[in-house]
Amino acid sequence: MNNGEPPAGNQPSTGPGDPIPTDRGSAALSAPDIRTEAGFAAAVRQALRDFHRPNCLRNNPLLASRLVIAVLEREPTTPSAQALREILRAHCERFGESVKLSRFKQVLMHTYLAPLRSQQAVAETLHLSWSTYRRRLAEATQLLAVALWESESTSRVPVPQAPDTTLAAGAAQVPPHAATPMRRWGWLAATAVVILLTAGVGVILLHAPLRRTKPRASSVNLRTLAVLPFLNVNHDPATRYLSDGITDELIARLGRIPTLRVVAQTSAFSLRGKPMDVREAGRLLGADQIVEGSIQRAGPALRIDVALVNTADGYELWTDEFTVRRSEVFHTEDTIARAIAKRLNLSPAQSLMKPTQRQAAVNPQARDFYLVGLEYLNNRDPDDITQSIVYLRKSIQADGDYAQAWAALAMAYAVMRSYQADVLPDTHYDDALAAAKRAIALDASLPRAHEVLGLLDDEHWEWQAAGREYRLALRLDPSDATAHQWYAIHLWFLGQMQAALHEMQAAHRLDPLSPIINADLGRALCYAGQWPASLAQYRTSVALAPRFALTYAFMAETDLAMGNPRQALADARTAVTIWGQPPEYSVAEIGVSEALLGNQAGAHRALEELQQHATRHYVSGVLLAWLYWNLGEKTRTFTQLRRAVRDHDFVMMFVFGPLGAGVRADPHFAGIRRLMNLPPAPAMH
Repeated sequence: MNNGEPPAGNQPSTGPGDPIPTDRGSAALSAPDIRTEAGFAAAVRQALRDFHRPNCLRNNPLLASRLVIAVLEREPTTPSAQALREILRAHCERFGESVKLSRFKQVLMHTYLAPLRSQQAVAETLHLSWSTYRRRLAEATQLLAVALWESESTSRVPVPQAPDTTLAAGAAQVPPHAATPMRRWGWLAATAVVILLTAGVGVILLHAPLRRTKPRASSVNLRTLAVLPFLNVNHDPATRYLSDGITDELIARLGRIPTLRVVAQTSAFSLRGKPMDVREAGRLLGADQIVEGSIQRAGPALRIDVALVNTADGYELWTDEFTVRRSEVFHTEDTIARAIAKRLNLSPAQSLMKPTQRQAAVNPQARDFYLVGLEYLNNRDPDDITQSIVYLRKSIQADGDYAQAWAALAMAYAVMRSYQADVLPDTHYDDALAAAKRAIALDASLPRAHEVLGLLDDEHWEWQAAGREYRLALRLDPSDATAHQWYAIHLWFLGQMQAALHEMQAAHRLDPLSPIINADLGRALCYAGQWPASLAQYRTSVALAPRFALTYAFMAETDLAMGNPRQALADARTAVTIWGQPPEYSVAEIGVSEALLGNQAGAHRALEELQQHATRHYVSGVLLAWLYWNLGEKTRTFTQLRRAVRDHDFVMMFVFGPLGAGVRADPHFAGIRRLMNLPPAPAMH
């Protein structure tokens, strides 16, 4: 026993709850039965501990698993132990699909898959306390076992009759068995499904083929380009955010070329750390060409390698290497962007490609804080958005004239209201407005600042000003997916549903792996009256991100629009299950569904729940109005809608969808339109 002290030496110890290991040098004395879930998990833990011990790994029962057999059928010359190692590594890599699970990937990679060292060193490297590290290691190992078991259970690969010659004499063969539902491990098991289905959007290739250099073509008919996250070769925290910064800057600069469509950072960064063939990455992102590269320290300088690759065949169209000082990175980004544009036979305007003098002189520390804040902001999680504000303010403290940091801070405050439904909608309005105006005063060419102003104008019912800001943002950067998305919502309020659908489809083409844009596309199809297509899009969204609750909440809208309250009730309850607690929006959906099913008591329970919550926190007047309308209380309906308009409650967009048609047809709604500065509705014929 070690009395709670970390183990010494290079051999990782067993994790909490792990069985005591047997003698590794001989055949397993009590080999786990991998036909059972528990036995399979024990074999996974044993295989992880033996990852760098091929002689011991050859005794592992997992060599008789369907997963390994599938690899051996494809690659008969591969040693069984190597096939098992590759499977373990590939599944660990898939943890990177979710930002929330990346901490588990870090623990597994550092503990087992990197060169062996003491677990205390791993804990120190990850800046974790010993107890936190041990708990996280146990959870990560358990989660990996669930993910592997799910793959094993659903595999259709037949098991050979003869055992593999590399198996230990005592290893058992696994008979064919049907898919087994996960029965244990609660949220970990559910999260494993997220990993597997999200990873299933594109098959991860364990060994990407070496690219070949193709003779230069006379022209390239490019429509869409993706810039993948640059690799931080040294795994040096000091250059981690610098490599992200180069990626982000190239996306921003190339996106300003009017004849080029550049995939958004959200989708491009979702492929970070995955050893994926560029052809498969191109298919996932809808990209014709991909830019990829790496950055590493070379003494006091930085070496940047970059390549432009054709996704149709994997050929390199252009490659180069740059050795620069840290202060020269901005100018090198300009050189790279221009070289890519030239190779693609594009002629960008000088003003669209060249950074301002102010950008080139940014304090490096301010730049690093900005990039950390941007990463948190892109996670679109309440806690992460709060953390992004902390880092963006640090960036501004380091350089008060850093326009991009001010623009990102404005964005953080602007989107915060979407994740704080229980506070007044205008809580962060002044902060967002001040930050956006400061950004524009420093650099009026930043599209992010203009789209934030557009959103703030929308939320205060200033429609003409909002439209001007969105159109300006899109002129500055036609590849800005968020600007297209928000402009689509702007058009919903104006009743231009087909134009809104066009904008949301543009956002989806630019950011095809974003859960919220996928869900919003389903909503846009619903608002345009294309209800079957809306449901189909929601199914695609669920396959992409099964645990994204808003997809189910939006799906319930389409169900209600199609006259199917029973299915709407089921979808709303699924959203509540994923959220873990009933948010007001889903409570309202459940109440309306119950009302339409004739269950007045259930509808009143939902109304009472919202009213009770309103005694402690802000509750959208739109949600209360929706319930009142379906309970036949029209006076209260319009009282709540007028309150929502005065509060600048952006949930009002719901009223302009198909479920608000009855409210909009009521004569009292003309007053609501006037309060929102909207023109009178066109006369119905």
